[in-house]
Amino acid sequence: MKSRRPGGRATGDGGSPEPRLSRRSRTTGRLAKAEVPNPARHAEAGRQATRRRRESRLPDSRQRILAAATVEFALRGFEGTAVDRIAARARLNKAMIYYHFHSKKDLYSTVLRSIFTTMGDGLSAIASSDAAPADKLDRFVAAFVAEGQAHAHVAPIMLREIAEGGRRLDEETYAVMARVVRAMTGIITEGRAAGQFGPVDPILLYLTTVWPIVVYLATTPIRSALARVARFDVGRLDPERFIAHLQMLNRHAVMPAAPDAGPTGELS
Repeated sequence: MKSRRPGGRATGDGGSPEPRLSRRSRTTGRLAKAEVPNPARHAEAGRQATRRRRESRLPDSRQRILAAATVEFALRGFEGTAVDRIAARARLNKAMIYYHFHSKKDLYSTVLRSIFTTMGDGLSAIASSDAAPADKLDRFVAAFVAEGQAHAHVAPIMLREIAEGGRRLDEETYAVMARVVRAMTGIITEGRAAGQFGPVDPILLYLTTVWPIVVYLATTPIRSALARVARFDVGRLDPERFIAHLQMLNRHAVMPAAPDAGPTGELS
């Protein structure tokens, strides 16, 4: 039985004073009670961490995310695309997207930069080759259409950006896109300097070459429907004919004017 000495500490049955707990011991005891471990929660957290580490080591996990995001952004636009849908299409945990990319906007920009980097590499190689400028121009058109077909979802994405004023294109993305512009304008500048091209504006010729290609690539279903309703052979709009048509237009555009030609190219 405990008793208390007058003015003193409580004593046990034997009359000896009970040991007093220090303030630190009492605090540690309260924390121990407050931090009761939850085995189930800790086990689940461990499983998730293990899964993220395992998925992050997959050599194609990042590429799977980029491929899935490209499709989703083309189908639904930036605002309409949910990260959950990208994860489901990539067959990866949603957390893996944020492991590789800071945000949906970061993923979107990476998709565009990746595509335009690939296109820029191929088109720049054409521009720096030893071929004649006119041949380079033909090859540029054919390669741009081929790349657009290989990356079939980039044209719808670019049409959305055009419609929305390019508000999600940042400076780094523009810098990557500029390589494609410089590839073609470099060909035009080279041809003019060699006296093989007339005084055509390189930027304007770029715009009247590339944007029709983007529209052509983005409107495949519309072309088929138009051919059915207007009752003409859809084969007239196949890629080979389209490429040949653009090449012909460009060759006429860069053709040196006759000495007596007026500003429209007509003989006076």
